[in-house]
Amino acid sequence: MTHTPAAIGTEAIAPVVVGMVQVVAPRKLDRIDLDHRLVGDLGFHSLVLAELGYNLEDLFTLQALNPEAAMKLERVSDVIELVSAEVVAGRAELPDAEALDGMFSRYGVDSPLV
Repeated sequence: MTHTPAAIGTEAIAPVVVGMVQVVAPRKLDRIDLDHRLVGDLGFHSLVLAELGYNLEDLFTLQALNPEAAMKLERVSDVIELVSAEVVAGRAELPDAEALDGMFSRYGVDSPLV
């Protein structure tokens, strides 16, 4: 019998999103708050926003956002709300521990759920 790592629970969506925002944000802060603006506070620009989007799409098997939806993502909390809504609606899936470890290890950091 093969072992399949368990998926994270929905309560872990926020720490995973915040962790991903922190590792890709151009402006490195010790702490990321939900009210931080991606562009203004954290220094995001189009390439880094795309990197964040691609990583979250991979982790949560999200569908690509249309430009109108992407433009509404101003704050960290907006990204968490979007991912959470997609998971609850069944249009996205929770990643397992192995996927999280793999994604965060690319940036030389531990998964936020360690």
